[in-house]
Amino acid sequence: MPGPILPPTLPPASRSLRLRPEIGALDDLTGFIESFADEHGWAVADTRAIILAAEELFANTINHSHPPATWAEFSLADSDGSALAAYSDDALPFDPTAYPEVDTTLPLEQRPVGGLGIHFIRRTMSHFTYQRLADCNLIRFGRTLAPPVS
Repeated sequence: MPGPILPPTLPPASRSLRLRPEIGALDDLTGFIESFADEHGWAVADTRAIILAAEELFANTINHSHPPATWAEFSLADSDGSALAAYSDDALPFDPTAYPEVDTTLPLEQRPVGGLGIHFIRRTMSHFTYQRLADCNLIRFGRTLAPPVS
């Protein structure tokens, strides 16, 4: 198994979690993010947005990578009032940032299935980028955090 992919945009104080892409590991991913967010005093809305984005990417790896990915890694950092995250896996290339925009103006019965998770990431994160690096998918995303409550 290759070593962790730590993107240069995450500060050295970041933490990473390597997972097997299996549905049972979802609780580990969520717990990892909640613990990190608690340590850094994030607002509940910021924590939930990062969790939902990470869950969406992880679920896509589990459900859509063929052949199945053998690992996924999630890195998280708190830097200058922003949550910074990186998600990587060893699945075949998939760029979620190139996925077409969802037309939310269409009636439900006319909308194609899929894409709402990526739509959510686009709407709740201040940045969302993709890179193919060393035969791995690398997705960086993050958001400006709500100011701490005094």
